[in-house]
Amino acid sequence: MRITTYSEPIWPCIEAALDHLTEHRKQPMSDLVRAGLNFSIVLGAACYVEGILETILRELLRCRHAEYAELPTSGLVSINNYLNRIEKELDRDIGRTNGAAGYDAMFTLLTGHHLSELVIVKPIWEGITVLFNFRNVLGHGRQVLARQYSGYVVNGGLQEEFKSAYRVVEDYLRKTLLLNTRFVDANSELLYLTSEMADHFWQLARALPEAVTASLPNPERRLSQEAIDRTRAEAAKVSLGQSSTTT
Repeated sequence: MRITTYSEPIWPCIEAALDHLTEHRKQPMSDLVRAGLNFSIVLGAACYVEGILETILRELLRCRHAEYAELPTSGLVSINNYLNRIEKELDRDIGRTNGAAGYDAMFTLLTGHHLSELVIVKPIWEGITVLFNFRNVLGHGRQVLARQYSGYVVNGGLQEEFKSAYRVVEDYLRKTLLLNTRFVDANSELLYLTSEMADHFWQLARALPEAVTASLPNPERRLSQEAIDRTRAEAAKVSLGQSSTTT
């Protein structure tokens, strides 16, 4: 029995779309529409990160496969079957991985090094983890919710409750000087959807692929970058009916 698999990464179209949105956003529009575009940019930036990390991880798995193929295991059927099962499971796991912690763990499994600790990735990793937190609440359309408790029975006279992922986003934005107020003071969900904030996360996402590949040793560095370049090139010349890659 022959099994033919067709695959096509979708991150190149996300990359093109987000660049288009950031340019289109310069046109006159209401604050609500602009916030909506920034919403889409943040969501797309997280999807872009996951898509391109999947491309890199699959290339790293191919590197491991090439190394296994050179092992002196010919004739050792049980060992070969064992390695094949591991490879198939890793391939499935790559497709199921999501979130910063998931990709960090999968990268460690394939390379022995934490993605978050790679030399060029480390300075931007906090922003990437916050991007995933932001995506999780935005992607489900969650409202921003905070509470203030006041009165003589409240310790200190005033207490606040703001614990959702939006709090993680707010703390990060204030830390990076992209936000100078708090939701409980401004009371506006548009507070986190300014163009400067959306651009910040998109720039982090765009910087991640090179940060990852440049932190890898050869041949992983070269092969991972070639996989990214090849995917971009294929996407650029794609026309209807020619969009799938056979493996």
